[in-house]
Amino acid sequence: MIAVGVRDLKNQLSQYLQYVKNGEKVVITEHNRVIAEISSPSKEVSNTDVEIELEKLAAAGKLIKAKRNNSIQLKAETPSGIDWISVYKENRES
Repeated sequence: MIAVGVRDLKNQLSQYLQYVKNGEKVVITEHNRVIAEISSPSKEVSNTDVEIELEKLAAAGKLIKAKRNNSIQLKAETPSGIDWISVYKENRES
């Protein structure tokens, strides 16, 4: 088990998440008091399980699912000297 303060957790979140991926439990403290813990899920959760739960919550009116924003299209090639301002404006207008 690893204990970390809120500030250190915020500054090095990726490192502490790596510890969790490796099976460690991370305890978060604030003013030397434990306020939360991060650990791996007790059972494997699949994306389909998450989608099913989200659909149930949406059907019950407890959440509104986000809609994807496909307004910005990536171009295959990005030539050097590209005018990023015009690309930004073009995507904002459409």
